[in-house]
Amino acid sequence: MNAKGSKYLYLLMALLLAVSLACSGGANPPAAQVTPIQPNQGGPGNFGNEQPTAVPPQPTAENSNANSGGTTTFKDQTGLYQIEVPSDWVYKQVTGENYYIDQFKSPDGNALIENIVYDDGTTFNGGQKGKFALELIYRFYSATGSNKDITITGDQLQDDGSERLTWYSESGGYSAASYFETRAGRTTFLMFTIEWMNDYEDTYLDILNAVVASYSVP
Repeated sequence: MNAKGSKYLYLLMALLLAVSLACSGGANPPAAQVTPIQPNQGGPGNFGNEQPTAVPPQPTAENSNANSGGTTTFKDQTGLYQIEVPSDWVYKQVTGENYYIDQFKSPDGNALIENIVYDDGTTFNGGQKGKFALELIYRFYSATGSNKDITITGDQLQDDGSERLTWYSESGGYSAASYFETRAGRTTFLMFTIEWMNDYEDTYLDILNAVVASYSVP
């Protein structure tokens, strides 16, 4: 995810707070007000100067296979999902009030898998989850910090009830697919993203699609 230092956490919390207030409003909740961010640097998954907590997947009888052929089963901390990920990808976690982010990044930094979980107890109504997903993509996955950098190329409902947005960053030179949904009475928002540098699509797209295909609810 393209973000910079402590500003990343501050701005994400500000966005989440704004959406939380919108979710608890009346029939016509106000649009989320997001503080503009500075242009990002680097490719996918760049946390800038931030030092996220490194929490490598821990093999246990419940949530992981012994690594014998290149993948590890990862189950998130609250049991919302599990995936099969390449065992040599670097795992990081960022946490804050009402949210946590799991990220797996390829050793060369040219592809990533990322999941955002947010829940402050309020309900996402109507199209609010779609608007929230777009705000996250525009503000935190853009190479410039502007929605003008991001082009949405597809929007499709999935068989499991989630929604998929495909998109690319014009100036960043990377593409992605983000799957989002709500759980637990529509208060828990999840957005699962696969992202790759365009020059490395042939290298990583099959791997990333295999991770998506492995996604399941434990």
